[in-house]
Amino acid sequence: MSIIRKLIRYMNPSVEPKVLEDMDRRNLRGIHVISWVVLFFELAAFITFILTRLNNYNRDAFISTVTVSFSITLCAAISFISERMLKSSRLSHNKYAAFKVAVFLVFSISAIVVDFRHYRSGNQMLTFYAVNLVLVCFILLRPWLGVLLITGSFAGLFVPIYLYNGARDIEVLNYIVLALASIASNAVRYHSQVNVSVKTIRLMETNAALEEASRRDGLTGLQNRLALEEDAKKTDGRVMTAYMIDINYFKEINDRYGHAAGDAILREVSETLGRLFPGSHIYRYGGDEFLVLTHRPAAENYGSDTYRFRQQQYGVEVLLSIGNAQARPEDYQGLFDLISLADKALYVTKQRTHSAAFGGHDRRKGRR
Repeated sequence: MSIIRKLIRYMNPSVEPKVLEDMDRRNLRGIHVISWVVLFFELAAFITFILTRLNNYNRDAFISTVTVSFSITLCAAISFISERMLKSSRLSHNKYAAFKVAVFLVFSISAIVVDFRHYRSGNQMLTFYAVNLVLVCFILLRPWLGVLLITGSFAGLFVPIYLYNGARDIEVLNYIVLALASIASNAVRYHSQVNVSVKTIRLMETNAALEEASRRDGLTGLQNRLALEEDAKKTDGRVMTAYMIDINYFKEINDRYGHAAGDAILREVSETLGRLFPGSHIYRYGGDEFLVLTHRPAAENYGSDTYRFRQQQYGVEVLLSIGNAQARPEDYQGLFDLISLADKALYVTKQRTHSAAFGGHDRRKGRR
């Protein structure tokens, strides 16, 4: 029973959706390329055939012309459809599966018709074998589906030949061996492609995770200055509001309560900003300064220039000073000009919150 279960799993392996889409796209690109290659050779054969039969264009020549014309039309259609599917941002597996099965069946049936005519005429059957080779090499089928389609195509040629003259002009054993070899080749190739796609997806995920980690501040999880530099290049001229936020007397908090308390406060501030400015880009600008960039209307954002909370774990009263500015930055420099305006607004707020009237003391006279 274990052997049977292994065989079932081998013939119908479980594949992750991301891996399956990668395999589909790879295979679809292969189909697109081979359709152009076959189209080129069919056109060359068609032109050569017409030129050499101008003075002897009989019924057989007409049938050959129709056959080649059909192949040319089919290849052009496959090339067009596959190109449209490749341009899609998300490839539907079911649509692609139906497409490749249709391609396999149409090419197989066409080759069967051509080679049955060749067989009856006493000519070699080369078209079917050539088409089978191309299909096995360029159309990737799940192993169980490959068994059905490949067996069906070989049977589809053998049955009419057998009914015609008992298939006495072909070596049946070799014919069966070729069918089995095609089935095995498809299965092995499918599993090999699964392994390649799995490694590709894992590598992409690792690279994406590393890239995202490089854009994040390790302590707060907010985006960092590198992320800001990259995001600034995407500035598109829409109305934007920038908020510069600073923790009042953060150095004194560190000195009095320790850096563990300071780290806890930084983390809590990052969470607080997420609640005050939902759906916005929030960056740890440096030290105890934070930057919020948002396209949301001002009425939907936090409206005061201060925010106070108590850090429960260490019992620390924390006051945030906030400065903001609004503009339509057109480019990278325009965004940083807006940030500079917000920073100046923060300076004005800090002058007030550090004043004696506000219960503080002015220790930031040297700021910009």
